[in-house]
Amino acid sequence: MPQDAPLPPGNWGFGLFSPTHLLVLAILAVGIAVLVVAYKRASAPVRRRLQLTFGWTTLMLEVLRQIGIAAQGLYDPSYIPLHLCAMAEFVIFVDCLHSSRWTREPLYALGIWGATCALVFADWTNRPIFNIYSWQAFLIHACIVGYILMRLVAGEIVPTWRNLWRVVIVMGCFVGVAAWANAVFGTDFWYLATGSPGSPLEPIQNMTGAYYIPALAVLLIILWVIMYTPWGLHARHVTKAEKALAAPVS
Repeated sequence: MPQDAPLPPGNWGFGLFSPTHLLVLAILAVGIAVLVVAYKRASAPVRRRLQLTFGWTTLMLEVLRQIGIAAQGLYDPSYIPLHLCAMAEFVIFVDCLHSSRWTREPLYALGIWGATCALVFADWTNRPIFNIYSWQAFLIHACIVGYILMRLVAGEIVPTWRNLWRVVIVMGCFVGVAAWANAVFGTDFWYLATGSPGSPLEPIQNMTGAYYIPALAVLLIILWVIMYTPWGLHARHVTKAEKALAAPVS
């Protein structure tokens, strides 16, 4: 039973923030922590293999999901991979093949919190926990978080606010396509029309009403300030230390 497919009568889901949901999150957190530590200690060739493994695994999980839903005859436009986390999947795949500022910065600025929120405020908890699509959703978002964190902790992703213009361009392209699809198919990619039930987006929309989209833009800017301020302070500290070391001794 895919995420949006009708459910038969009865309580089939495992529930948001239920003991089952929290247990799965704890298991995934431990697995991601082990991955991050192992990656940081690994040699360059091993790191490269891990990058490719996660890049291909993340992509293939989505491909298999698409094939499985289509094979069941349940496919509709809402399953097109145009959400924020789908963007992260594609960016990770490109990054594992050829990393650049155009891939690394969007992963930190958008992918890390998008996938984390998807896991914490999972909108597939109305499905059975032993449903293959439930585990696909958990695993694909865990892969996104794990890939970004392992590269971030290893120092291979170094966020800088000067690259945010690249993030805005990448995001603009994906949001533009998502908005077009929403208008054509009546979907709600990127939750541009309705905040995801059970997530912080729902009360935000209830409070802001017609100003929902502008409110999201303001909140994103605030989030970026919070995310980038520690990196900016660290970079300034490093620069001052380097200047002090380079200064001639009188």
